[in-house]
Amino acid sequence: MSAPDTNIETQKRKHWFVLAGIAAVVLVAGALFVANIYSSVDSDAALSEDDAQMIEPQG
Repeated sequence: MSAPDTNIETQKRKHWFVLAGIAAVVLVAGALFVANIYSSVDSDAALSEDDAQMIEPQG
């Protein structure tokens, strides 16, 4: 059951800081997601010899 006297304008005014914080978190998470995807598909990243030795089994 909802409150009978809900005033949306008053609620927006009282909660603007929380809504702005949620929006900021969503934007930062989106930017980090895009940066992660960009770094994952970076074709200029070549393996160094140290990396190749770590991948190949020592036998």
